[in-house]
Amino acid sequence: MWNKLFKFGETPPIRLITALFYTGLIPIAYKAQQFGTEIYATNTYMAMVKEGYFYTSKAVNDLPKGVVYGFVAFVSAAVIWKVFCEILLIMVRFFESRK
Repeated sequence: MWNKLFKFGETPPIRLITALFYTGLIPIAYKAQQFGTEIYATNTYMAMVKEGYFYTSKAVNDLPKGVVYGFVAFVSAAVIWKVFCEILLIMVRFFESRK
């Protein structure tokens, strides 16, 4: 298998595009994590905190919002990347059939 993988012209287009898709998910996950972290760091909500005998409000970072926004960013970018890879596969098959 490894012998065929590293020879040019031997690998079927579906395998190449599949490898490209899964490889592209790595930077997408990294950027979605950065986006979620940015949302977490910049959005706060007021929480009631007991200090001694009194309750006071304190600004707290919004972790659930950061996680949800990061997940939504990952899913939406992965869908766009999947559509792009499908279009690329259609183009490669079209040009391969024209030989």
